[in-house]
Order: sequence, then C-alpha cells, then structure tokens
Amino acid sequence: MTNKSPAAISALLTVLVLVLLAALFLLFQIVALNGAAERQEMTAMGISLACQSIVIILLGAFAARATNFLILKVAWNSILAVAVTVLFATMIGGAISFLSSIVAIPIAGIR
Repeated sequence: MTNKSPAAISALLTVLVLVLLAALFLLFQIVALNGAAERQEMTAMGISLACQSIVIILLGAFAARATNFLILKVAWNSILAVAVTVLFATMIGGAISFLSSIVAIPIAGIR
C-alpha cells in the first residue's frame, strides 16, 4: 500500500495553516510597529517573513516524513496520522512564527 497521498495531504495542510498563521502574525506585527520608521518596519517584517518561510518549508517536509513514519512503522490509521502530524507541526510552527515576529523587532533596531 502506498502512503504518498496521506503524506502529501499532511504536508499541504501544514503549509496552508502555517501560511495563514504567518499572515496573521504579519498583521499583528504591522499594528505593533505603528509609529516606527518605515525603513525599520520593513526590515523587521522582512526578517520575520524570511524566518517564517524557512520554518514553513521545513515543517512541511517534517509533516510528510512524520506521517509516513506513523503509518508504516507505528501502524497508525492514516487519518489519525495526518491529524496528529498537522496539529503537532502547526503548534511548533505557530510558536516559531510568534517568536520570529518578536525577535525581528530588536534585530531591525527598533527600541
């Protein structure tokens, strides 16, 4: 039995949810940086988006591999494996996206 479909679904769902979270955190960052210089604001948002993009790519690949592992080695149901993997990767990605939004502000030189 091939497990490419659950792995692809898991990776796609993870990437979609993390892109939505990245957009949400970007909007929060725009509101938080209201009043800062435009150049510093754009630098902070660029740093944050770069970090979030890397995390989205890595967690998409992790979700696919983890789904395959859970189905083949642990013998989980494919629906359960996809749900658990997407939830776990989304929680990690959301936390890292939040941290990248917070850390990007001092790196850009905003006090």
